[in-house]
Amino acid sequence: MATSSQQKPPILHVIDEEFAPPDRGDEQEGPESAVPAGDPDEAVRLFHHYRRLMARILGYEEELPGPASEEDLAAVEERLGVALPLDLRALYGIADGDGDLVNPLFDRQEWLPLSEIGEQDDEWLGIAQEWQYEPWRQTVFDAQPPNTVRRSPLRTGWIRFAFDTGGNWLAVDMDPGPDGRPGQVIKVGVDYTQGPAYIADSVTTFLRRLVEALERGDYVQHDKSMWIEADLPELSERTTYYDGPPSRERAGQAGPGVQDVRVTEVEDCTFLDAVPEVRSLALSSTGSPDLTPLGGRPLEYLALDVESADLAPLARNRELRSLSITCARPVELAPLRTVPSLWALDIAAAPVADLATVTELKGLRYLEVTQDQWRELSELGGLPPLAVAGVHPHRPERDWPVGTAWVTTYDEPPAPTT
Repeated sequence: MATSSQQKPPILHVIDEEFAPPDRGDEQEGPESAVPAGDPDEAVRLFHHYRRLMARILGYEEELPGPASEEDLAAVEERLGVALPLDLRALYGIADGDGDLVNPLFDRQEWLPLSEIGEQDDEWLGIAQEWQYEPWRQTVFDAQPPNTVRRSPLRTGWIRFAFDTGGNWLAVDMDPGPDGRPGQVIKVGVDYTQGPAYIADSVTTFLRRLVEALERGDYVQHDKSMWIEADLPELSERTTYYDGPPSRERAGQAGPGVQDVRVTEVEDCTFLDAVPEVRSLALSSTGSPDLTPLGGRPLEYLALDVESADLAPLARNRELRSLSITCARPVELAPLRTVPSLWALDIAAAPVADLATVTELKGLRYLEVTQDQWRELSELGGLPPLAVAGVHPHRPERDWPVGTAWVTTYDEPPAPTT
């Protein structure tokens, strides 16, 4: 028995397997003039003091491996193509990692020997960027303080030197953002694909905070193990604002660093004045809210689920990269012609008044449409150089926020039949 179009799954056609979602960190400039904050002599002093404090608390001193040689250090730097910061380099001159210590030295994260630097398995990153997981809907957020760390999930200039055994690492950042410093310590990994966490301006400062925590008595001891409360930044500090209906007062209480916003029952968008740094916005409304406040913001991903949408305010948005529209009434795409960074567009759940406008959006690399929309576009010709096309058999009825269970294929969508 033939399968009806209603039963056919949406298909994700990966046309260009080499294409990857643009890395926002590649677009950022590094610091004009920044010197490392680390001090190798101070780092060595702090390291020995830290070890003495731990031994005093535990009642015994754990033995470290021997030091790494200068030849080993030079070989690692040549292999990586990046020099280690001098303070971390000096610590490897004391010990080549922390071996099998009961209490890893870097805040419960195992200090890696030089032989493991740069040899990590990054399967987690490849999975996060697979097209069926919809990376065009994901935003890499800014760390706090802003502009210190490039907005990437991983970079070659991030040298991972300590591991939490759960898929996350401490790294020294030798490729910092515009307001960062070489050698700053960040956290990256499977729990940080939406943005690394800034930890300290150097390994020296990181050690100082651990020492200060021990001196204050901010630790918990369990038999032979110790949990240090050094008040270091963690993933939970990613700032979000989820609400419905939203209000300016509650948005303001969420803090000026809010970057991820998901709101329902929206009547107007003036609440956005309280969250000027929003980069990912999912907005749902049974009406047609005025989108004017979205025009001049650093908004990169926008998902709309509204009765109707006037996209004119988006025409002056220089940062918008990915747009998803669900609406009941026809929407005009013409304002998108002047959105310079737009590379992903989802109009499968929207009637479009001027579908031919898609052929003018030459920066598009991802497009999500229905079969009927794809047929009409194919007949028009002149499509942008798409890397991925998602085609639904009919207009999708979706849960919100938007997400689709795709069947992935590595070919081009079929041409229209006559």
